Amino acid sequence: MPVPFYILCGSLGAGKTTLLMRLLEHWKAEGRRVGVLMNEAGAISIDGPRAGTLAEQVMNLAGGCVCCDTKEDLSWGIAQLVRDYESDVLILECSGLADPAEVVDAVTDLYTARLASLERIIALLHPVSAEASHSSAYVTAQAIRCADELILNKRDLYVPGHWERFKADILAQNSFARLWETSHARLDPSALLAPRHTAARSMPTNVVFGGSRTTEHRTRASYHPIATTVRLPGPLDRDRFLAWSRALPTELERAKGFFRFAGGPELQEFQYAPPGEPAIAPVMLLDEPEPAVVLIGRGYDVDACAAGLLACADPSTGPERSE
Repeated sequence: MPVPFYILCGSLGAGKTTLLMRLLEHWKAEGRRVGVLMNEAGAISIDGPRAGTLAEQVMNLAGGCVCCDTKEDLSWGIAQLVRDYESDVLILECSGLADPAEVVDAVTDLYTARLASLERIIALLHPVSAEASHSSAYVTAQAIRCADELILNKRDLYVPGHWERFKADILAQNSFARLWETSHARLDPSALLAPRHTAARSMPTNVVFGGSRTTEHRTRASYHPIATTVRLPGPLDRDRFLAWSRALPTELERAKGFFRFAGGPELQEFQYAPPGEPAIAPVMLLDEPEPAVVLIGRGYDVDACAAGLLACADPSTGPERSE
């Protein structure tokens, strides 16, 4: 089974490594074999040796951002930690310059998803008057938007009025995540890592931490609040799929997958990244993944979108359906 994978991201200097060490202490006390992926922008890892005192194995992804420069190394590192070191939980500490949305795209690759399942995105933030650069501001905004857990750190350093304005701005950018307020990254790891239980929302959404779902939902798709993997029962009807792909919701930020069309021998690769149009092309792979499509986004009706995709299955294949 895929091992749980956690992403730790956020602002430069917000205290991510301090929180990482607290999580590693917690997992070590539980007897877990933790594999750590450390991404640092410099050519030499500075924080990796610290994590190595508590983790079973640390893979250093230095020399660039994991979202672009070392993206391929991330998949390779996950494979090595799971297969060679038998890690039963993985955590990636992103560089403060790495876009977490790109990291989500990398770890939801259908090959990587065989080994690791995205469990939680934890963003650590601290109030600053302005980001040092446009790229830093963008990455911080992406971390806020993608997060399942928003940890506002260094509260002790700021006056109440400034802190409240900072908190209100964060909540305006992400109303789905759970909010934590702390200093020195002091929080209970058990509470942070516990399953989420949230009240039902009035609008349809794919944010379903701890939510009750029917057996059909559990068997046909794997859910994460920002990424959903829809496994396909067999070949798809080409016309139905093309119609589905032309009607994708505007909130969907990314879609990708592999499948076959009924009556066609070629494996098809599907890619969608707005503002571009959906692209479908034959592909030859030595190791063919299971037929599936990954949907990435927030705030859309994930059930309706997944049901529409499953309805594209070719009727002649006779897929089993749960009513």
